[in-house]
Amino acid sequence: MKEAVRHSVRLRKFGRGRGGWAATATLGLVVAGFVQPASAAADNPPVSVAADRQEQVLATRDGVEVSYVSYLLPLPAGAPAHAPACDRAGFLRYRPAEGPENSRDADAVVVQQQGLGGGAVNSDGVAANTVRSAKSLGRSIEFWALARRSACLDETTGFDEALRTGNYLDAVDYYFNGKPIDGRIFPGFKATQDLPLLDAMGLERVIRDQYEMMLAELPDQGERQRKFVCTGISMGGMVTGLFSDWDFDGNPATQSDAGFNQCAGFAAQDSMVSSDPAAIQNTPFFHDVTNAIVGPTNDLLKAGFDSGVLPLRTFGPAPVIGTKAMMLYRLAGLAAHLEPDAESRLLAHIHDPEVEATLTTMFGQSWAGVVTGGATGEGTIRDYHFTNAALLGVFIDNNSGNFALLQQGVGALAGGPVQEKTFPNPGGAAQIPVLGNYLRMSAGPQVRVAPTDRNALYTWRNYNDVRGVPFTAPNREVADIHEVARQLGTGAPTAYWETYFPLRIVVDIAAGLGGARGGDMVNLRYHNMSRTKPNFVAYAGDSVVQFGVGNWIPTPPTAQVESLPGYNHIDTIGAAALQNNGKPDYSGQYLAEFIRGLT
Repeated sequence: MKEAVRHSVRLRKFGRGRGGWAATATLGLVVAGFVQPASAAADNPPVSVAADRQEQVLATRDGVEVSYVSYLLPLPAGAPAHAPACDRAGFLRYRPAEGPENSRDADAVVVQQQGLGGGAVNSDGVAANTVRSAKSLGRSIEFWALARRSACLDETTGFDEALRTGNYLDAVDYYFNGKPIDGRIFPGFKATQDLPLLDAMGLERVIRDQYEMMLAELPDQGERQRKFVCTGISMGGMVTGLFSDWDFDGNPATQSDAGFNQCAGFAAQDSMVSSDPAAIQNTPFFHDVTNAIVGPTNDLLKAGFDSGVLPLRTFGPAPVIGTKAMMLYRLAGLAAHLEPDAESRLLAHIHDPEVEATLTTMFGQSWAGVVTGGATGEGTIRDYHFTNAALLGVFIDNNSGNFALLQQGVGALAGGPVQEKTFPNPGGAAQIPVLGNYLRMSAGPQVRVAPTDRNALYTWRNYNDVRGVPFTAPNREVADIHEVARQLGTGAPTAYWETYFPLRIVVDIAAGLGGARGGDMVNLRYHNMSRTKPNFVAYAGDSVVQFGVGNWIPTPPTAQVESLPGYNHIDTIGAAALQNNGKPDYSGQYLAEFIRGLT
């Protein structure tokens, strides 16, 4: 893949838009309990308070320019002490390299919220693929992968240094062995008590940053209503649903500022876009009861966060999804990016109890082996030899890793014999009628395997080189491990996985979806107004989401609903541009087709 990298700061002036969108009729959906918007003709158009726009071009890959755009949006005066970077909000901007420079001149702009723990780089694959697919359909679009404000706390120093030197151990030793970089020694990973700033980075901060940047980039409301397609992956879909129903000026008499009035359509990527999936707001009784119960509970939890009594600001030391676990995956990606075929030295340089818990969980072959520390003869991951690409695959591949929500179809383990895993449950359990679809929630529906030869050097076969592998098939391998490694190994300005994801966002989402409409949820004024606009829903074929959200929460009746065959949850945003059947990435292609229908 040919890549041109340019480092510069470019301040772009806004030109006049082409107005190239065809007018689209908005469906007036009449559902019991729906609050229909009154005429907003008399509303004063909202104006952004964002300032000091900066844009840094990062790379051009396969005809798509990637840049980082940021705005000055200071945190409230009462926020805990913080670095200047935390007073800026931003996004990764993907656009055709030869297309319009100004967002206002694009045919459409996708604005995407990330999933739980995901940084903006999470969506690098689908962003570029959607831009390219749209171009093949005659449309010049942009894709904005939003970075949450907490990205200002991401650890990138070690990654930047390793990418400069070409030695991934520079990053590993910086974070785990006290190696200095430019005279600076890593002070250690922060614990929840060290992160009071995260209290200022909950749901309202996330969606207000989105709102202010949308207004700043496209000041004309008519253009926003024609061009913005608002979407989210996983948790980001729920955030988008709450964005759509938020009253951003806090005035019930005006609606031009409402989230749903900023978007032409909505898209859910292995998720749902809704602020009220249980239709609580449709019935006054349930509205009042849930608000009376959930509201005070939410207020109590927030007080616990703010006072530091509840040590729950991040996932912290949790295995698999905690701070060091996410750092481990990023470092594995960095190693696989820089030295994919070399025998990995990553684990030899990391000796940390929290990391060990993650290694045991992700590699464990059977319950007996996990409980006994491999004394059954299975051993631990440290007893085997892997190339860097193979080690990354062992963590994240759908035929290797033990946690479904982190899995991708990136190929197959090779170089030595393997045996099937049964921890936490065998892949065949997903075939049990009715119950099986829910068992895939733990470790996915596919057979998972582990190495058995302690003398062999295990290697990796990429997604497009799995013909003849007995435990998988080409239609179940959809992501390029080399691209995934590059994304995971990214340094500044944003990380693939956030170093300190704010759990306050999860609490806020639970409160909003659970019916709280007072306190800090008082501006969640509308409900399910996203359904009055065109909708797109894409479910990953091998993900559990379609059997939960898909079965229990009806999609909008006019929605374009697509299944992504063979995709895992993260494959929805991380699949390769070209699939094994010769077709483009289904996720980017279907989204581009939806946009084509709007323009």
